[in-house]
Amino acid sequence: MKHADLFLREFGGELASEAIDRLVRHAELLERWNRVVRLVGEAGPEDWVRRHYAESAAARRFWRPSEHAENGEPRLLDVGSGAGFPGLVLAALHPERPVTLVEARERKAAFLAEAARELDLPRVRVLRDRFDAELAVGLGGAVECATIRGLRLPEATMTRLVQALPGDGRLVVWVGRQLGSGLVETCAVEEEMSLPDSQHRRILCLRPLRRG
Repeated sequence: MKHADLFLREFGGELASEAIDRLVRHAELLERWNRVVRLVGEAGPEDWVRRHYAESAAARRFWRPSEHAENGEPRLLDVGSGAGFPGLVLAALHPERPVTLVEARERKAAFLAEAARELDLPRVRVLRDRFDAELAVGLGGAVECATIRGLRLPEATMTRLVQALPGDGRLVVWVGRQLGSGLVETCAVEEEMSLPDSQHRRILCLRPLRRG
């Protein structure tokens, strides 16, 4: 089945045709790169659409404007972007919004930069760096929403990121049965979404707790 048919089957009637076209172009580029650079492990595009693209697109409901948003457009920080899930997918759905993708591995960062150009997403910035507590403070204070999928960060880094978010900012995480103790202490679960094809995995939209 062609890439376009896969995406139409998954998202037809739900996403604009322009958004589907950008996702198709991303998948085609990913397939080419994946033959040389191991970006995703699943067998092929049909698995990717169900697992990676659908799970990433589902989080768009949590990426909402806030009073701190520059020019009314909420900014997104995606930590450990890898092949672009979820950050580049969300950028493809909202090309007018600023997005920062943080990826420490050189080849994956190079893929993200090329994909942003191929998809004509000039508001996407790729930062090749290790995400630590210092970077969490610097970047977290400049966005309204941060996303983390498929990456385990030290508790101290997670805490600093949450503390840096604005009062109406949100942290969106993909988790299994349990939420890390550091997040339990610093966040409240505002919304929760169960993921299809899994009994335990969820997307949580977390609101920072302000104490004192």
